[in-house]
Amino acid sequence: MENKIGKFININIPYEIDGVKISAKSQAENIFQKVQDLKDKESIGALITYSANYGQTRDLQKAYLQNQYCAKIMGSNQAQVVFEIERMLGGVESEFQNYFRIAPITTMNAYTNPVPNWNADVLFGIIQQDLDRIENYLNCGWDILGWQNQKTVKNLDSPYAVGGGIAKLPQYINDHIQSRLKEFAAKYV
Repeated sequence: MENKIGKFININIPYEIDGVKISAKSQAENIFQKVQDLKDKESIGALITYSANYGQTRDLQKAYLQNQYCAKIMGSNQAQVVFEIERMLGGVESEFQNYFRIAPITTMNAYTNPVPNWNADVLFGIIQQDLDRIENYLNCGWDILGWQNQKTVKNLDSPYAVGGGIAKLPQYINDHIQSRLKEFAAKYV
């Protein structure tokens, strides 16, 4: 029997439409609609890419290694949506606790217990691990949702919502992240 390979699926989750802000809760609900569709199609599991600081990446990995669904993510922008996702996983969407996860892509140092001597080379190495982890999930049959928003969805160079907000990524790192995610979208269909 052949192993099932996952799919990399673009998902547009706007945070604003025609000048009207979309709440983090509504964004999370939109994500769950897509996750439900995948589950209905008998996907073995799903993740969504997430622009994280290194502390959030560590917290998510630790939670998943301990078979927990919640890393208690806090912050602004995408972090608010992830907070709502985790809240929903503890409540109305609890059936997804072992099915749906967050796939962090580290875009900045941790706020708590930051890495000393943080620089672009350290960040690049961490990002490589994050992207390799995503590809491993794909190769194990999980589906990955590539988070896009109204600013990125039509941007051919940077179609994924990674590294925006307060993260000021060096251009070569941003290009590398976007290139790998575009490769996943082309390869895992």
